[in-house]
Amino acid sequence: MQPGVIVLKFGGSVLTDEERLRMAVHEIYRWRREGWRIVAVVSAFAGRTDELFVGATRERIAADPHAVAAMLSCGERESAARLSISLDRVGLPAVVLDPAAIKLSATGPELDATPTGFDASVLRDVLDTQGVVVVPGFIALDAVGRIVTLGRGGSDLSALVLAQGLNADRCRLIKDVDGLYEHDPASDGPPPDRYECVSYDDALKLDGSIVQHKAIRFARLHELEFEVGSLNATAPTRVGRVVSRTTGTRTLQSPRRVAILGLGTVGGGVVELLAQIPGRFQIAGTAARDPASHASLCRRLGMALPKRDASAVACCGADIVIEAIGGVEAARDAIAAALRDGAHVVTANKAVLARHGRELFAVAETCQRRLLASASAGGGMPVLEAVKRREAIQVRAVLNGTANYVLHRVSEGASVDAAVLEAQRLGLAEADPARDLDGRDSLDKLHVLASHCGIVPIRVEREHADVRSSTPGQLRRQVATLDRHGTLRVTLEHPDGDDPLAKLPDEWNAAEITGADGMTTFLRGRGAGRWPTAEAVLADVFELERQGQTDQVLPRSVALA
Repeated sequence: MQPGVIVLKFGGSVLTDEERLRMAVHEIYRWRREGWRIVAVVSAFAGRTDELFVGATRERIAADPHAVAAMLSCGERESAARLSISLDRVGLPAVVLDPAAIKLSATGPELDATPTGFDASVLRDVLDTQGVVVVPGFIALDAVGRIVTLGRGGSDLSALVLAQGLNADRCRLIKDVDGLYEHDPASDGPPPDRYECVSYDDALKLDGSIVQHKAIRFARLHELEFEVGSLNATAPTRVGRVVSRTTGTRTLQSPRRVAILGLGTVGGGVVELLAQIPGRFQIAGTAARDPASHASLCRRLGMALPKRDASAVACCGADIVIEAIGGVEAARDAIAAALRDGAHVVTANKAVLARHGRELFAVAETCQRRLLASASAGGGMPVLEAVKRREAIQVRAVLNGTANYVLHRVSEGASVDAAVLEAQRLGLAEADPARDLDGRDSLDKLHVLASHCGIVPIRVEREHADVRSSTPGQLRRQVATLDRHGTLRVTLEHPDGDDPLAKLPDEWNAAEITGADGMTTFLRGRGAGRWPTAEAVLADVFELERQGQTDQVLPRSVALA
């Protein structure tokens, strides 16, 4: 059974510039790790359409409207391409399909056209194989293939048309406000009530600055329900054939206080991402083994130098503590201290979980806190969420990006030593990559996966797993397997051409997950590097924000076997 489809529309109010594009990446990653297939519809960056229009009409002559439409389409095409590149950076494969690829047609005025249909089969086929598709909104093609635009705010209409044609499970228009209000909450006067749900007719009474009226009329015609909300929202406004209902005025939440232990490859990436969201997260403290080495980063982000004592920083009163110091014993002490101090903890440290996971999850449960570890296995590939969601009974995977990069280069004729040096130069391998190369790191990840599957390890095998035994020109993969009987195995394999694990370039990871229903799910993602791992860490932080976990008693934690 294929996972559900959600259409996410990102408007210019969200995509204010290229840096804010990362917020769209976070949102897409959120839904992808929950198992959805995603169509991301994008507008141009804020102000870009107006800039292009001025450029197209500056000669003050009656320009060909089709030429103007072609000029205006450049904004959405640029946003779509840049979003796909940003998704690839965090290891989330995506395909850009423009209106010509999906045969999105429209009729009527060249700059205010009305869509008439598209080839949904093309979109479905790519969704089934890739999982994420990016579509430039606002534009379509006329009967002879010329570019037309769908009017001001037309990306809203694009998203609803695609959702209706795909029979999507959900469609969410993501804005810079958390829903629809009786009037602009930024205007003078008493604060307006926010709509929990609103009828099509009542939505059309609003001024149209948030959702295009033509899009609402399309939804009403097709009885298509959709949502309007902000990034990482949990309670968007629902628009449909409903009785309108408000929920009172908006309440502003204080930023979550976050402490970061370790400012290396992963921790440094996380602190940079959090610094881009100052209204939602506040850096409460940082720790590092060598504070002076991070002085330039701290100056650039306006932070104080980190402290050396990770456990002390873990107890600084933060809502969330991110453990990225690595190692085992010091990390265990810091995680336990943070949980006992009342913080939730996010870690990418598979070694500490493999050795002390049972103890640490027990502390989390006793303290009614959460310990999340999505980045501890698979890098940017959300494998932990998938094995829990599928109730996995068997996993066969490539789980170490460093090892796979080396093996890929060796298969192309490079020596192991040269491939390792190249991986280190690219930031894909540690100074001492021995644990990655000999399979110990993959074995640690299998222990973490086993805990999330509820499988008790009975037999552990790590024979002939060392990447350094590979011969230039030969295709090998370091394969980690877990079965329902509790066997954990890491070995070097020679996959045949039909094996999906054979088609993994560079630092990519992949996993075949067999669920209790006998169905198999296949995942791919980058398994090494700063940004894929930092994205997985941040996804856990966003999950805590969504669920309000820093303010309430929490459900039972995952228990390690």
